[in-house]
Amino acid sequence: MAEEKPQKTPEEIKTLFAEVSETSIDAQAKFFLRAFVTEFSGNFEEVLDLAEEFKKFAPESDTDVRELAEDQAHLFLERRGETLTVKELRDALKEIDLDSNNHVSFIEFALYKYKFSVAQLFEEKDHQIEHLLKALEEAIDLYQETLHAKQARDAKMAELEALSEQGGVKGMRAKAELEAMKNEDELERNKREIKAAAKQRAAQRAVDNGDPFAEEEKRLQAERKAKEEEEKRKREESRKRLADRAKLFG
Repeated sequence: MAEEKPQKTPEEIKTLFAEVSETSIDAQAKFFLRAFVTEFSGNFEEVLDLAEEFKKFAPESDTDVRELAEDQAHLFLERRGETLTVKELRDALKEIDLDSNNHVSFIEFALYKYKFSVAQLFEEKDHQIEHLLKALEEAIDLYQETLHAKQARDAKMAELEALSEQGGVKGMRAKAELEAMKNEDELERNKREIKAAAKQRAAQRAVDNGDPFAEEEKRLQAERKAKEEEEKRKREESRKRLADRAKLFG
């Protein structure tokens, strides 16, 4: 008979959740993926890309983004088509904002989107999958490093592009630097991305081969995806009915 795992008290969970919410968005995404390693095996970049999108809705002056204010979260959800009406947006924010501080952390949004509870987030993990978690973390670190390097390069090229259009000595220098960046060895620039993809595949294999419950987790993941697609279909039908009604009485 399997040994029953110790359960954390509500107060312990509340304290732990507050601690996680105070970390960076990258750290929150990593914590979330570690908690649900089998559910996202081979597909962890979906969560990391979502975290990058989440960051874009914070003020540009905020260099240490951990959460979004209510109006920023409103816009984020609206742009993603997660909700329909103003009331639904407000209801969704109430559901997402687990600590009721009128802000939305990334970990709160991830739990809401993927239909996990806070208690599940802090469930004790089986010690037998520690090596799987290590493989996952290595793949995540490399993916984030590659992504951030690409973002920095794109930002630098955009800056040089703007400077080159101004003319003069600075403009000519910027144009020359921009051309040099464009002519860099593509193979060298893509090595990290290739290595990151290889790490991802290795992490997936480790999870699939090392966790006896992997197939069951995959089945549950497929069911959850089907449920999300059904909910999306219902929202679209609701939106269409509202639009048709507006035309009828417009």
